[in-house]
Amino acid sequence: MANTAIDELCPLVFHPKHIPTKIDNRTKTQKALSVWFILITVGFERLAFYSLAGNLVLFLTSDSIRWTSFNSITASLIFYGTSYISAVVFSWMSDAKLGRAKTIIIGFCLYLVGYLFIPLFSKVEIFEKLCGTLPAYMEESTSYSKETCSGLITAALVISAIGVGAVQANMAIFGAEQIQEEKFTTRYFYKYYIAVNTGCFLAFGIIAYVQQNKSYFIGYVISTILLAVTFVIFVAGYRCYIHIKPYDSVITNFFPILINAFQTKWKHQRCAREKLNKRRALKQSIYSSDDENENHDDSVSDTDEQQISFFDYAKADHDGRYSDRIVDDVKSLRPIIAMFLLLIPYWLIYVQSDTTFILQGAHMKIPAFQSNLNRMPIVWLSLPDQGIIILVIFILNTCIYERLHINNRLFSIKARMVIGLIAATVSMCITGTVEIFRQRRCDSSFQQTIGM
Repeated sequence: MANTAIDELCPLVFHPKHIPTKIDNRTKTQKALSVWFILITVGFERLAFYSLAGNLVLFLTSDSIRWTSFNSITASLIFYGTSYISAVVFSWMSDAKLGRAKTIIIGFCLYLVGYLFIPLFSKVEIFEKLCGTLPAYMEESTSYSKETCSGLITAALVISAIGVGAVQANMAIFGAEQIQEEKFTTRYFYKYYIAVNTGCFLAFGIIAYVQQNKSYFIGYVISTILLAVTFVIFVAGYRCYIHIKPYDSVITNFFPILINAFQTKWKHQRCAREKLNKRRALKQSIYSSDDENENHDDSVSDTDEQQISFFDYAKADHDGRYSDRIVDDVKSLRPIIAMFLLLIPYWLIYVQSDTTFILQGAHMKIPAFQSNLNRMPIVWLSLPDQGIIILVIFILNTCIYERLHINNRLFSIKARMVIGLIAATVSMCITGTVEIFRQRRCDSSFQQTIGM
């Protein structure tokens, strides 16, 4: 990778001044190994994740389980939703209580416990022993709770999703913490996202093919073994990692400080109004015609109020209950929250590539790649996504960013985000257009077989 991050305007990962910096006594070999252990772990973990998530809808509608397509999609959304909620919870736990390495290990344990049931469900004989005889046919109006073994399947998916959230919420930052030099963190994140998309590419390209053309049991056994190996690889590098102790979490303090700032500001404003009313009453009794002094006092009071930030009212200096350091941490969240709010519509779009895009592909006919013996997995339609991401990261990092750096020009993160949002919007427009033409030209006699 080219060194394009020497003159970063701001670090991607920083250590606040009030938190003591961890002394790094590791050798160069240990530092390098710690990063590679994490990158390999990330790649294999994503391979296992997308091996489950990529074909989950098709698996639940297959002859092994025979769920309806509507409830299969619901199960997929439960899996994704739980993983995202779990990421929020475990990011707070790692910051305030457990530390990142322990949280990741706990996440992998939960991940494996839930994942071990998936190959069992894919074997008809074992599935019938666990859940009873499969029905010959399920009506599309069947409720989710009435699906065969819905409770056990949902429990396995939720447990795995909780583990996914715990791992993913901490893996990227934990890897960045292994790099004490801030100028190298950008290059680490390039490698990190290449590892993520490589794992996804292999899951969609190889495991999905095995699942649909050989058996779901073989495909899920392979991914389960890979997940167990991933856990072993991460634990094997434990001594090479630098472990930063949990300090506190800004999320924990945010709402108490918000409430205290509101209470203190309201108290200040009430006292200021009372003083101002008393001053006005006194002046009116003494100088009933002196309007200029009154206006001057009003403007001074307004100026004093405007000089204080809202969150500053929670500081002890302004009769609040919190130290300056804690309040300043919460104040630093404001631009971060604004940025993440803008990412919400982006992720609303991007998550479609793993859910509704696959469902759309299941209703399309691809004659150039279809035969009676081997079928092209629907998730292969997502392979260009991962391939283009890997290619674009490589080209940008080795060519474009390097050339801009030589010319003392920087391609800001804001500009990159805007380009990404525009590209995502265009992709959704194209997908909607394809769906319009698909519905108009769909051959009613053609029925795409969703399961095996």
